[in-house]
Amino acid sequence: MRMGTRGGRPRGRPAAWAWTMGAVVVALIAGGLVAADRAWQANERVGPADPATRVAGAVRSISGSTSVRRAEYNEAAKTVRVEAVSRYYDASKPAEENREYLATEGRLAAQLALHDHDAVHEVRIELYAPQRFAAHLLGPGTRLATVTARQGQAYDEMKVEYSGPLTYP
Repeated sequence: MRMGTRGGRPRGRPAAWAWTMGAVVVALIAGGLVAADRAWQANERVGPADPATRVAGAVRSISGSTSVRRAEYNEAAKTVRVEAVSRYYDASKPAEENREYLATEGRLAAQLALHDHDAVHEVRIELYAPQRFAAHLLGPGTRLATVTARQGQAYDEMKVEYSGPLTYP
């Protein structure tokens, strides 16, 4: 009989089989842990059913992922108020151009927020100066514009009020 064999079979096969089974068990355990983690995260996440979160998401899609500072839902009035930093305001541009940018930014966000969203009757989006301008030129927390929109309201009918440096003379 040759050395390293037993009954005509090489010794390495049972060891390879054990390693393969061990790898399968580890893969199953890892897969189970990943599935459990994803299920836990899904349960902890605030769903799109929360009106303030859904409206804030619409504003983020227009103004940028870090734009929303606060979103509040008033269930009794079915209104959402969002404070967001404008993505398009530029202090070096003329006031009229900034007014146009802010009106478009706020109206698009409001239109997206209200689209197919019956839990909210009105949104109020307050747009603030970006930090790079607020610290040097305007002072911290300067509100530039407020856009108010209601369900069924046309884009051009959405109310835009300017404040701070964009107030009409």
